[in-house]
Amino acid sequence: MRYEETFVTIGPAARGESALLDAIAVAGAVALGAWVRVPLPFSPVPVTLQTLPVLLAGFAVGRARATAGLALYLALGLAGVPLFATAWGVTLGYLLAFVAVPSVVTRFRDPALGIVVGSVVIYAMGAAWLCLSLHYTPSEALMLGVVPFLLGDALKAVAAYRLVNRVHRQQGFG
Repeated sequence: MRYEETFVTIGPAARGESALLDAIAVAGAVALGAWVRVPLPFSPVPVTLQTLPVLLAGFAVGRARATAGLALYLALGLAGVPLFATAWGVTLGYLLAFVAVPSVVTRFRDPALGIVVGSVVIYAMGAAWLCLSLHYTPSEALMLGVVPFLLGDALKAVAAYRLVNRVHRQQGFG
């Protein structure tokens, strides 16, 4: 049994609100995470809080609604709404990965494993895009688009896991 099959959503879906409201809430949370950004002088990718709501969204409103919200965020940003932390050309790989993450994190019985694999998906797609768009070697893409973010993303992953686990226990599943 997958973790998602035992997990009761904690967000608007649990209260019977519409899928559109859930999608807007997810897009808004990720946009807020993009506002908290720290540029790194040696990397084209800034540090943001975006990955925290991305990792939590699938657990909060369910896989489909979270994916819709992240697709909405991506579509609005690509259409020119100023939601992204930086010019989307450089970070498009990370942004595309965001849309896949709810399906990844909720596939595993253990949410910690899902969160780790979801983070790896973000890194892999982001680094691959850096190779394609900026012609970085894979080593350069890892050093500039992954390594500087490992500690901060590990902290965000721990926070995401603790939140999911706490709510899961409160709902009587753990």
